[in-house]
Amino acid sequence: MNDVNDLIEELRTLITTSEISAEERFQVAVQRVAGFLAAAFGVEQAEVAILWNRGNTLSFLWPDFLAEAKEMSVKSKLPIAARIFRSGDSFLDNRLQQREHMVEYEYVKEADGESRRIWKMMGAAIAVDGQRLGVVQISRKRSAFSEPGPDFTPGDLELLEKLAARLGPSLQAVVPF
Repeated sequence: MNDVNDLIEELRTLITTSEISAEERFQVAVQRVAGFLAAAFGVEQAEVAILWNRGNTLSFLWPDFLAEAKEMSVKSKLPIAARIFRSGDSFLDNRLQQREHMVEYEYVKEADGESRRIWKMMGAAIAVDGQRLGVVQISRKRSAFSEPGPDFTPGDLELLEKLAARLGPSLQAVVPF
């Protein structure tokens, strides 16, 4: 957890600087958090999703190629992120393709122009002072010529929950809405 302390200190410095705009601080902070989470779980940055509550919807903060995507209603039954947000319960499924879930966002082209299906996923609510603000999801995707990687474990999910709790206040400080 020392690495997360270093990241939080870096974000604290970033949040308080006036040398760059609030929009730039937001972009840098979200990219640093996504990079940290990707490294922590051995996934690509495009396999990290950070969604934030915006009234009655969740908006993608990351990955950046989904930031302009349609928002999802927190009341929707199908999106896993909406279920996590509503209930506050974490989620782990290493056979996601066998579960009914919203696949619309899986077909959005990534930075390399490809789209990949999500095969494995875990997620946790981001809360600050007991108020749910968003959701973080880590996935393992698969293209036609690759395997989705190792299963997530209960230990991975526990770590994600702890990281979401620690990083929540820093994200709250930079999210512009």
